[in-house]
Amino acid sequence: MERTGWILVTSCLVALVSSQGCPDDDLNLKKWSDDATWNGQLPQEGDSLVIQDGDSFLLDTSPPPLDSITIESGGKLVVADGMDIKLSVKYILIRGEMHVGSEDCKFTGKLHITLRGNLGEYKVDGFGEKFIGVASGGVLEIHGEYRLPWTKLASNVKAVDFISNVKNIAINANKQDNAEVKDDDEDDEGSDDVESDDDKSNTADATTDPNVRESIKMEALVIYVFNEQTGVMESAARLVTTGGKPKDFPKKVEEAREVLDSIPAGRIVAIALKRRFRVGKVDTSGLFDMLEQWAYGAVDGSSLKFRDYKFHGAWAMIKKQGDDSSIQELLLNDDGKPLRIAELYHMENGLKFSVRSWVHTVRRNQCYCRGKSSSLSIINLVDDVQTWRKGDQVVLLSTDFDWEQREFGNIIDCPSCTSNQLLLDLEPRFDHFGEIYKNVDMRGEVALTNRTIVIEGEADANGKKMGGHIKFLKGFKTVQVNNVELVRMGQQTSLGNYPLHFHMCGDVDDREKPSLLSGNSIRDSFARCITVHGSHGAQVKNNFCLNTLGHGYFLEDGGEKRTVLDGNLGAGQKRSSLIETDKFPTTFWITNPQTYVRNNVAAGGEGHGFWFVYPNQPWDASKGLGMMELYEAMHTAIFEFDNNVAHSYKKSGLFIDNILKEDGSLGNTNTYEPWNDPKDPDSGAKMVTISRLTAYKNMKQNAWINGGYIKVTQSSFSDSIIGLTFKRSSPQEQLLDHSVFVGDSPNIGSASVVSNSKFKTWGRSVPLEFADQPRQGFVFYHGPVYVSDTWFGDFADTDNYRSGALGFQRDNDGHSSPISAVSGIKFSFSDPLEGNRVFDGNATDTGFTENDGDLIGTFRDTDGTVYKAGAQIVKDILFHSTPNCVQRTNWKMMACEETFGQVRLSWGSWGWKAKNGASDVSIYRDDLPDNPIAADSKQQAPFMALLGGQYSYMARMNGNMPKSVKFTALGFTKAQTARVGLCVPRDATVKVKFLDLSDSSWKKGSEVTSLDELDASTNPTDFFADSEVGVVFFKPMHDREYTSTDLTDCLDSTCPSVTVTVSGGDSTDSDCISRAYPKYQRESSDVSLEPDTTSLPLADLYPPSGWGAGSTRD
Repeated sequence: MERTGWILVTSCLVALVSSQGCPDDDLNLKKWSDDATWNGQLPQEGDSLVIQDGDSFLLDTSPPPLDSITIESGGKLVVADGMDIKLSVKYILIRGEMHVGSEDCKFTGKLHITLRGNLGEYKVDGFGEKFIGVASGGVLEIHGEYRLPWTKLASNVKAVDFISNVKNIAINANKQDNAEVKDDDEDDEGSDDVESDDDKSNTADATTDPNVRESIKMEALVIYVFNEQTGVMESAARLVTTGGKPKDFPKKVEEAREVLDSIPAGRIVAIALKRRFRVGKVDTSGLFDMLEQWAYGAVDGSSLKFRDYKFHGAWAMIKKQGDDSSIQELLLNDDGKPLRIAELYHMENGLKFSVRSWVHTVRRNQCYCRGKSSSLSIINLVDDVQTWRKGDQVVLLSTDFDWEQREFGNIIDCPSCTSNQLLLDLEPRFDHFGEIYKNVDMRGEVALTNRTIVIEGEADANGKKMGGHIKFLKGFKTVQVNNVELVRMGQQTSLGNYPLHFHMCGDVDDREKPSLLSGNSIRDSFARCITVHGSHGAQVKNNFCLNTLGHGYFLEDGGEKRTVLDGNLGAGQKRSSLIETDKFPTTFWITNPQTYVRNNVAAGGEGHGFWFVYPNQPWDASKGLGMMELYEAMHTAIFEFDNNVAHSYKKSGLFIDNILKEDGSLGNTNTYEPWNDPKDPDSGAKMVTISRLTAYKNMKQNAWINGGYIKVTQSSFSDSIIGLTFKRSSPQEQLLDHSVFVGDSPNIGSASVVSNSKFKTWGRSVPLEFADQPRQGFVFYHGPVYVSDTWFGDFADTDNYRSGALGFQRDNDGHSSPISAVSGIKFSFSDPLEGNRVFDGNATDTGFTENDGDLIGTFRDTDGTVYKAGAQIVKDILFHSTPNCVQRTNWKMMACEETFGQVRLSWGSWGWKAKNGASDVSIYRDDLPDNPIAADSKQQAPFMALLGGQYSYMARMNGNMPKSVKFTALGFTKAQTARVGLCVPRDATVKVKFLDLSDSSWKKGSEVTSLDELDASTNPTDFFADSEVGVVFFKPMHDREYTSTDLTDCLDSTCPSVTVTVSGGDSTDSDCISRAYPKYQRESSDVSLEPDTTSLPLADLYPPSGWGAGSTRD
């Protein structure tokens, strides 16, 4: 049935009234509860209501479940404040206005909107099913009462140490068996274990303790008695059982009555069902009457829930002896699912007493009951939480590697608590860190889950992951949704249906009011939390997003500009299959650099915390709409990234890399190169600043950043396999300064147990997949990277893994810059006794290899704050060594006084190499020809070259000679160069060309008559060829020297390059080494690798003020 309203209110009058007070004060609103509003016939269940132009209604009652509400343009629906209203509807379509409170008049009542519907029942154009939709011209303003969305711990919360914890009746095993803490709480609905009703087999009965054995097998009501002052369990025993002869049951009931009556007043008494109660075997009426009298003070035949017990039910009861008002009882009968847990709590004298009945219909031999007691500790918080109230639910998020260590509790009375404290009915299973350690803020987040306004999606009757959704379309007038709780929203059944969703709206920051989503709690979503799609200028502030399938805060197509993400908290993003990238669920998925990202916390999940990934141009629905030009995002600097936190992810805290392809999949590398004008390559580089990032306890790495001209400043990293890796995919340099790196902090977490060939217990939590891999603070990769004024602490080796403050990309088959440098570095430990300033593993270390890139890891110690001023740190192999090098064995590196550059060789395609050979090359140092290295050219074949002219090199192709070989020299200058030779077929025609540095054209080389003439030459195009030996020599050089402002591998962005082209001759004659040496062998250097074990002292125990992110919330 479709109903339409008939109230006419002029728009000018409505505007006048609205400006003068709360929206529900408008005297022109007609009360929903008034019969006259509906001509004597109030809306009935299943009605579809249409609020027409001029109609204005005040929802002041809970109507029966409706089919739908449509508010046409000019119509208005206002929810009355100060009431408890429930609205059940399939959808609400808004072309007019819907108001729940206002900016200046927050809604203080209770409102619960349920969105109903099963997949495929109906479809509304533009919105689909099960929604609140705001169409063009629509206004949706929901302003719930302000509740602080989240805060941080101000001190540590320790895992509970139970006073008493007894499973079944084995009180002699108090606190020894906590098996149900996690796994037994899970619903084994998929179990195919089949067990007979007699349960004759029981693997748990293998114990030799007869008391424990009896405790496991019994079927009974079990009673636990606690001392209310100390929390100590005074007894745990069978109260009554249906076993034995039925005629003896009344006697058992009488004995149970005597037990209950004998308990002193004030004691806490808990009763729970262990396994099952065979009510059909005995007459239970006497038992029920006895329990009802004891529990409720009278027998009325209806108060005791246990009267309705059914087979496979779980039941528990708890009360304070002598206080009938304290009684709590819970019965959970068989609901078709295999697991039921009836659990109750009683609070007394700062103690928590709990009882549990755990019944499983399949794993019946594991059913149990449990009584526990523990002290409740006041939780200290950073912020004033007076907007949180008794009965509210809060969640303590994980501060460990495992994001699932989040724990829920309800606020209980605490007369002694200050405004920054609260007391929860929570027995923490895990430690939650609450400290700022050496400028790394690892204080755990505490969030409020509930609000007074609730919008939830009703469960789909067919089990589909189809919740409700709220969508805003282009042309809406106002959207503000603030301080609302959204539960079971989002839909995995189709794209485009998310809890809160700006959909293809264009500019939304051109309204009178900001388009704002703020202070909302969104949890248990089937798809996302907040989506911005094809919309610009949306403000997303101070929301809490918990437990979603796929990404959390989601910018969809890459065209979304000027989005503000400020003060949001998210956690629990899990893998899904809605789109391709949901395999890597990310809390903040950001596809456009024109985004403001500040003061947010990503607090754990199955993928990444923050991921910046851009398409070459907006794709899907945003393609071709002019939002961003082709490659514009690739050259646009991130608008803002400041004071964000990421921890407890399986992958990374912050990840900046990859390209979002048009089919929704990911490309390999982002080639991110920001310019001052993203559309003008000649406009110069524009710096991206990542400031005050805090990242800790992320399993794979705390941060991975790919791109050019990026500076990370005042940031803090702790407790991960890798603190920060810079990768570069553009010619621009990268910078790190005023930051802090901690290896293993006092945030120990829950000690991990890893099983490989045998169980191994670690002294702290470890990322299980990488448990025994070395820990690294800052990792040099492509570069050049310049690290300055940065502090490192707690990088000591353990019995299980190595550690190093500075390190290099592991398993590196790529390349690294030879001119990366450090200065102003501070260490809080002496080396090697207390830690390692540098560490780079080799093939003997888990996770490391000896690929080409592994051999060229290097950086320059500019001011001696790592080892010695001017030293270059290189891999400790003989090929790099000189008499001026010293080996630091604990680093697996050398420090050399000489300057190194790098030469990279490239030739042919991989297809050619596979067909014709020469898949790798051997490089010889002329003074050490017996110790060559090999490089395979997967990413160009690199080798480190000592500069200055004293050392020279020769390359030999290991296979057929290719037609041409290109040499590219990095870090070379006019004076700092090295001679390089290449073996060529003796009967071939050889041409040598050099890259003209002025115009990037190739110039023919000038052949000189002797090697001595080449060595003395300063002409960058000279070369010398020896056809008898079959070798050609040249010296790559630049036309000037480095200055203090030059930071790139190649001066003026142009690398000295040489191409040797070979034609004719025998291509198999590519090995000249036996002829070249000793003819061109230089005098051998004294290069024995002498270890230096000198102690390098600590600099500062604590980071200087202003280094690191420090406090992220004051």
